[in-house]
Amino acid sequence: MIAVLSVALAGCVTQGLSTPINQPMAEVRQQPPPDLDADGDLVALSFSGGGARAAAFAFGVLQGLRAMPDAGGGSLLDRVALVSAVSGGAITAAYFGQHGGEGLGGFRADYLDKDWASELHTSLASPANWVRAYDGALNERDRLGDWLNAQVFRDGVVADLWRQGRPRILINATDLYTGVPFAFAPPYFEALCSNLAQVRIADAVAASMSVPVVFRPVVVASYAEQCKMPLPDWVAQALRDRHASELMRSTARAFESYRDPARVRFLHLVDGGVADNFGLSSLSLVRRTAATPFEPLTARGAVRLRRLTFLVVNAERYPSGDWALTPEGPNGADTLSATMDGAININKRRAYDAFRDTIAAWERDVRRYRCSLAKAEAARLAAGLKNWNCRNVQFAVDMISFADLDAGLGARLAAAPTRVSLPGDLIDALIEGGKAAVKSNSAARALGR
Repeated sequence: MIAVLSVALAGCVTQGLSTPINQPMAEVRQQPPPDLDADGDLVALSFSGGGARAAAFAFGVLQGLRAMPDAGGGSLLDRVALVSAVSGGAITAAYFGQHGGEGLGGFRADYLDKDWASELHTSLASPANWVRAYDGALNERDRLGDWLNAQVFRDGVVADLWRQGRPRILINATDLYTGVPFAFAPPYFEALCSNLAQVRIADAVAASMSVPVVFRPVVVASYAEQCKMPLPDWVAQALRDRHASELMRSTARAFESYRDPARVRFLHLVDGGVADNFGLSSLSLVRRTAATPFEPLTARGAVRLRRLTFLVVNAERYPSGDWALTPEGPNGADTLSATMDGAININKRRAYDAFRDTIAAWERDVRRYRCSLAKAEAARLAAGLKNWNCRNVQFAVDMISFADLDAGLGARLAAAPTRVSLPGDLIDALIEGGKAAVKSNSAARALGR
C-alpha cells in the first residue's frame, strides 16, 4: 500500500515544480543597480540567516539605527547604503529595500506576526511527507515563493530594489550543483544571459531561504545559447591565475559552466547559508573583481567618503544539548545536527575573516586613489568639503550578535528555534535585543560623532 501510495503521490507532487523564475536578457543590456555614492559616512549591513529569529533581530537593528543620530543630526538609518543578506535576514533586507525606512513599520504585520509555519508540511509521521522528501522537498514553490509574494512582497520585482534613495540590497543563495555562493546581482545573471530586473523579489528571497529537503530548490535557467555577451575579463584571468583567491577561481569556473549548455542548463538554488550564512562572499567577489580601486563606490563617492562602517548582524544559535556533559556523547540525531551546524559556522567564519581582509585592502585602494588625483580633479570632486584630506578615510567592520546583550537575554534569544514563524513574545524580545545590541555597538556609536 505504501509503495502504491508513493507512486501515486510522486506523480502529483512533481508536476509544475521546475519552472525557472527568470527570463532571457533583452537585446539592450539590463540597467544595473546604482553604484554607491557617498557624502560623509556610509553604513553597510549584513543580515545572517536564521529564520524568523534572524528576521526579527535584523528588524530590531534597523529600528535601533533609526533611533541613533548621525554626525549631522539625522538618523543612522538614512546612512545605510547597502545590505547583503541570507535566508531569514533576506526577508528583512528585501522589505527594507522595497519600502525604505519610511515603510518599515509594516514589516511586522506583513511577516513577523503571521503564523506561516502552520501552512507548511513538516510532520515526519505523514506517508505523504515521506514521498515529498524522497521527491526532493517537503514543501514546494507555492508554499515559499508564492506565499512570500502574496503576503509580503506583493508582486515586487528586483528592479524595485534599485530605486534612488533606497539602500542597495544583495540577496544571497547557493548554487547547489557547483557549491558556490550565488547572489541576485547583475554579474551573476549576466553570466546566465538573463534578466535579473524582472525576477520577483519573493523568488529571490525564497531561493535564499530554501533549506534543502525542507523546501525545493528554486530553479534559474541559463540562456547562454541566446546571447552573445562575453563573460567579464576577470573570469578568464582567474582561471589562468593559480594565485587568485579560491572564491574567484571557483566562481569563475561556475560562470564558465553557465555558458556551456552541455554542462549546465538550469541552476538549482538553495539556502545561502549552505555556502556563507553571512552573505559576505559575494561582496568580497565584487571587490576582488572590480575594475577600479573604488567600486562599488562611485569616483565621487570615494572622494567624499569619510567613514564606511560595515556591521555584520549575526543571529546564530548557541550550541545546545547536554551530551557534552556525558562520556557517551551525542546520539545520531545530535551528531548530524552538530555536524551540519559546524559546517555552516566554519564557512561563515572563514567568509567573515576573508571579508575583513577585503575591506582593509579596499580602504588602502581608496586612499591611494584619492591621493593620486590631480589637484584640480580632487578639488572638483571634493567641492564644498571643509579641510578635505586625501588620507582621511576609514573603513571598519564589526559584528553585532546575541553575545552583545545581557547574558540571560542573549541566551534566551540564541535558543530561539530556526523557524519561519515564532511566538509574539519571542518576536518582541528579538526586536528589542536588536535595538539594544546596535545601540551598544562602539562602531555604530562612533558614527554619531
